[in-house]
Amino acid sequence: MIAGCIDKMQAQSCGTCIRRDDCRVVFPEALGFLLSSIRPALDRDARPPAQRHPFLALLGHVAKGIERRRARPREATVRLLVERHVAPRLADGPVRIEEVARELGFSRQTLYRRLKAEGVTFALLLDDLRRRLALRFIRDRGLTVKDAAYRLGFSDPAAFSRAFKRWTGVSPKEMRGKRPH
Repeated sequence: MIAGCIDKMQAQSCGTCIRRDDCRVVFPEALGFLLSSIRPALDRDARPPAQRHPFLALLGHVAKGIERRRARPREATVRLLVERHVAPRLADGPVRIEEVARELGFSRQTLYRRLKAEGVTFALLLDDLRRRLALRFIRDRGLTVKDAAYRLGFSDPAAFSRAFKRWTGVSPKEMRGKRPH
């Protein structure tokens, strides 16, 4: 799992991975902590890099990639900008591209074109955002299915349950019944 995530992160192809947002926040910080704790040992190791422990060599390679990525300024994508704008508004009712575009200072057509250039439509972005938030809400045992449905802007819990089953193949209640391995 970790090796696959590292490869995806390096290739910037996390795409539709459900752990994408969590990895962006948690993984670089955890990796930085791990590297800071073993860096003195790596610095003392006089062996050539090829003879060092392969896992530590991999960690070093990944850390350099993360440092390079952090060194260059990164512009927020339009998709990320729209997601950050839309997420807190889902519970308020239907979210329309016209309203979002106006609030972000775009025309509807400009927002449509910019999202299309990033390979997504507004409808797909909204569906993916709801899916990711639904998974997070269902994992939170303190939130009822009904509350999760309303927070995501669904008119009733049945509509939410149908969408959740389309996204995951199981109902929200079945997902809660599954125990992590």
